[in-house]
Amino acid sequence: MLCKTIPKLKCTARLAQFRFLTKPAGRRKDNPEVKMQAWKIHSYDGPSELQLTNVSIPIIRSPKDVLVKVEAASVNPIDIAMTNGYGASLLNLMRKTNCSRAYDELELPLTLGRDFAGVVVSKGYNVGDKLEIGEEVWGVVPLDQQGCHANYVVVNSNVVRSRPRRLSNTEAASILYAGLTAWSALWYTGGLCYKTLLATRRRRVLVMGGSGGVGTIAIQLLKAWNTHVISTCSGDAVETLQSLGADVVIDYKQDDADRQIISEGPYDIILDCAKQGPELVRKKGYPCDTYVTLNSPMLRNFDQYGLIMGTIQNLGDIARLNIPIAQNKGCVKWGFFVPDQTGMNVLQGLVESGRIVPVIQEVYPFEDLPLAFERAKQGHLRGKLVIDVKSARDD
Repeated sequence: MLCKTIPKLKCTARLAQFRFLTKPAGRRKDNPEVKMQAWKIHSYDGPSELQLTNVSIPIIRSPKDVLVKVEAASVNPIDIAMTNGYGASLLNLMRKTNCSRAYDELELPLTLGRDFAGVVVSKGYNVGDKLEIGEEVWGVVPLDQQGCHANYVVVNSNVVRSRPRRLSNTEAASILYAGLTAWSALWYTGGLCYKTLLATRRRRVLVMGGSGGVGTIAIQLLKAWNTHVISTCSGDAVETLQSLGADVVIDYKQDDADRQIISEGPYDIILDCAKQGPELVRKKGYPCDTYVTLNSPMLRNFDQYGLIMGTIQNLGDIARLNIPIAQNKGCVKWGFFVPDQTGMNVLQGLVESGRIVPVIQEVYPFEDLPLAFERAKQGHLRGKLVIDVKSARDD
């Protein structure tokens, strides 16, 4: 209701002002390129609903926005989940209350895709010299906005940076979503922001499921922070994790894997990238101070119970999971992707110095994006799946 009456008029006035303050690309009469292709879903019935659609190039509506021609993007687990309506309740509320982005208020059709690499083709006046037209960039798209599985994307300049020169477009597109998820889960949720400062010894962290997109970045982040890293994966990924710097890699399929994991503890943090769940980890007796899961029930609770009852359910879940038990008195926390400028700066610096390198399983041409979704659904990835968007324009 916030954007339907008087506030809606205010939103309209602001949008009119933004149109005056910006010069959106692709809308001038002398520019025939006013259409683009985008992969969209029109219902929440899974990846099979993906349709390649001809749509208008998005318009800059905020003075701080940039329009980017997408060269490459990646497919993340959140994209798969969102095709089934995951998080729709909260994300729709965010769209409706964010009046400066009226073009994102529509729930469907929805373009997915969270991280990208590309070229700036237009910018709002308040971007200044932070980013230049023609600059090669990488960035992320917040969850409540139309994504980057398209030829062009509009996004706030705060979550866009100049692309590191040592990376190609496909390499750059594989890092930021997973990287910001790992960074926020470890630095903020896991408490390394203060545990590192107060450290009297080298911290020990277990990364469960270290061979996936988040896990491979998490290992490299932890090594950059001088952490002793133990990770689990299947046997065929052991060498990859060792090459990323993991001090101990345990094949979780081995009969004595649980014994090895317990003997390497206790851990300051367990980062669960394998969806094991706190109940199972506690049952197995893995000793830790803080357990961080990336598979929280928060958005599912909002979808199932609504915003008010969902909040109550979330509070109940987090309280229930943090009741101390004899085997393990560690606390349980939920980690999330956060499009944070500080985190982007950290990742930018580590990539430019060569301390974080991309791990890519496969690159798909733009027209084969549904195949990448199907592969992502199967799980057990070795790094990221990347979409070469530029390939469609070059054909």
